[in-house]
Amino acid sequence: MTEVRNQLSSESSPYLQLHANQPVAWQVWSEQTLTLARLLDKPILLSIGYSACHWCHVMARESFQDGAIATIINDNFLSIKVDREERPDLDEVYQTAHQMLTGKPGGWPLTLFLCPQTQLPFLAGTYFSKQSDGQSLGFEDLLQRVATYYRNQQQDFSRLRSQVKDGYEQLMVFNQTASKFHIESLLPRALERLRESQDNQDGGFGAAPKFPLAMNVSLLLRAEASNQLSVPQAEHLHLTLVTMAERGINDRIGGGFFRYSTDNQWQIPHFEKMLYDNGLLLDIYARAWILSDDPLHKSAALGVVRWLRQHMLSPEGAFFSSMSAETDGREGDYYCLTAAEISASLNDDEYALFEGMFGLNRDENFGERWHLSQQLDLATAARRLMLTRDTALKLYRNGREKIEALRAQKPLPLIDHKILTGWNALVIKGLFCLSRKGDESRELTLAQNAIDFIRSKLFIGQRLFVAWQNGEPCRHAYLDDYVYLMDTLLEGLQSQWRDVDYEFLISLAETALRLHQDTEHGGFFYTANDAETLIYRSKPLMDTALPSVNGIAAKVFWRLGNLAAEPRYIQAARRVIEYAQPFMDQSPETHLTLIQTHHEMLSPLPQVLLMDKADSLQAWQRDIRQTFPESVTCYRLPATSASLPPEMLALEPGEALVCTGDRCLAVQESRIAVIDQLTELVAAMAFELVDDK
Repeated sequence: MTEVRNQLSSESSPYLQLHANQPVAWQVWSEQTLTLARLLDKPILLSIGYSACHWCHVMARESFQDGAIATIINDNFLSIKVDREERPDLDEVYQTAHQMLTGKPGGWPLTLFLCPQTQLPFLAGTYFSKQSDGQSLGFEDLLQRVATYYRNQQQDFSRLRSQVKDGYEQLMVFNQTASKFHIESLLPRALERLRESQDNQDGGFGAAPKFPLAMNVSLLLRAEASNQLSVPQAEHLHLTLVTMAERGINDRIGGGFFRYSTDNQWQIPHFEKMLYDNGLLLDIYARAWILSDDPLHKSAALGVVRWLRQHMLSPEGAFFSSMSAETDGREGDYYCLTAAEISASLNDDEYALFEGMFGLNRDENFGERWHLSQQLDLATAARRLMLTRDTALKLYRNGREKIEALRAQKPLPLIDHKILTGWNALVIKGLFCLSRKGDESRELTLAQNAIDFIRSKLFIGQRLFVAWQNGEPCRHAYLDDYVYLMDTLLEGLQSQWRDVDYEFLISLAETALRLHQDTEHGGFFYTANDAETLIYRSKPLMDTALPSVNGIAAKVFWRLGNLAAEPRYIQAARRVIEYAQPFMDQSPETHLTLIQTHHEMLSPLPQVLLMDKADSLQAWQRDIRQTFPESVTCYRLPATSASLPPEMLALEPGEALVCTGDRCLAVQESRIAVIDQLTELVAAMAFELVDDK
């Protein structure tokens, strides 16, 4: 019999390395491994996770490091371990399988049993405890039952495998569904669905475990900026932004947001910090600050930047992927402190303020320790102590620095040093957005440095790569890498036009069309047309913890098509929406990114092109942004630019052109005239929205 040994020691992934010394004979996903599974005729145990995943580590300690369980696995299965950050295509396919087999959304660790001949799954779950209890089957018993079932119930197994195959084939049939372009916006229905699930007491949506659901908040921000929210929904939006910024899901000491809250009140998080969550929330709080000028929104956004600079910024100028929830196997250990530790690190005035703001006169909220979650805003706490706001703010900042220094004496949680292209794009976009508020040049430089690294190191031979790891690019990119980066470059060009960024954007667009577009049915496939063939080639439409990749694809090809006057891009965007419309109509609340793009196609945002003259139009751009936040795109190009969009070729320095859709207005030479044109266009858009209602 072929002896199979653990093969992970030579892998570069930090997550796979964590499993390299386990007694389970883990293999990597490869054609060689799949051939071996067929040869041995053993079901495949597929385990997908990532290095910051707390429950992945718990299952590893309980089961995969247990010699007896490892023996059961090695005797009866061929086990494959996958880092979902390296292979999001596998994760996408088998998360879909979990949904089909269980009727529930998946998560991590994702645990599946696959047919060795076809790689079709026949049983799926997430975390399994080691031992059975009265309510759920333990992993040890599950392994025994699956092994027995596979050996002795081949007829039932074949029937189940056929059902799963039929399920995937049905998805492929849906992939060929398309309709004509609808002229009615689904935005009102989406807003109503969100209203039905909103938590009016603590903000957010649904019940614990409670995720920030950035796409929901983003849609509400955009709708509020165009006066499309009812008063109750606007109040809920503001409540959500405040409670998430103040309470324990936001690290009030070191900055950055944790992945989700374990309670309805956002008090105690699951302590892992993911780059993509923080990128999305940085963008949201930067936009909220632009719209409201609220210092709490500013604090939340700058807190994310502080965390990025201190812990996640690589020497190359891009950002690492995640920070674990655990230190030495203890969740939250780095962040949580005893009351005595906090008291000893602060002076009396600082402690009195922290006690009021964070409720430290109550029972500890995380075992016998405190995770700081704000209960009173700074102004209220200051009034109770009869302090001025400025004095209280100084005490708070001094206290925060002292507690941060106290934390620094502890070992840091594990940081996964992979540089992921798509997740970096989300963070860079947030930095670009933040840079436009008050012309924050530090954030602009940080963003451009990261873009320059991606362009120079991760775009090779007109192909983008997923990751930078151990000093080299890793694996050809997926659709999300392309379209998230395109979205970021469009944002960056509004912050500061650089020809090299515009040319990079066009190159990405052409490659994405060539490798990912479904030219027959519309939409974009997640994997490239020359990628490994899996059991299902998906065209993801729904928002998850990340924006819908087809939704972002439609957005960027629409906006770039208008900027570059390229009808192929506009047509690609329209075909995404035509393909996705039946799904959007059926479940608008899960397709918010697509619905926003569809709405923008129906009511195109005015696009302003400024031909600069020795930076004389910088004030124009600033006034346009301040007057029309979320309602206008505005690009200011130097007269020396060598990569002008076609509509600008006839402009002279000091002139401005306003376009909406395929219609351009008269060229203007004064800021007031441009503002007047935009006021009329935006008012007409608002009238159309009211009329639609």
